[in-house]
Amino acid sequence: MLRAVGLRRVEADACFPVASPACAALESATVRQIRGRLVAVGLATDEEIDRHPARVASGTMDLAAAPMISAWGYTP
Repeated sequence: MLRAVGLRRVEADACFPVASPACAALESATVRQIRGRLVAVGLATDEEIDRHPARVASGTMDLAAAPMISAWGYTP
């Protein structure tokens, strides 16, 4: 997209935040929102999902938020 608007020397970088408080909050909210779908397709049971918040709160899981991707380019 940056090249399409005429930028040159386009580059990008990604950052994956791991184990920040925001990661735990996002993980918990995501699992609550998709719980029914996880169970429906057999990826998790209700019991596993019920145990998940305690595992997240324990701080023993390495959780990562979605990557933040920064991109830039230069005008010719």
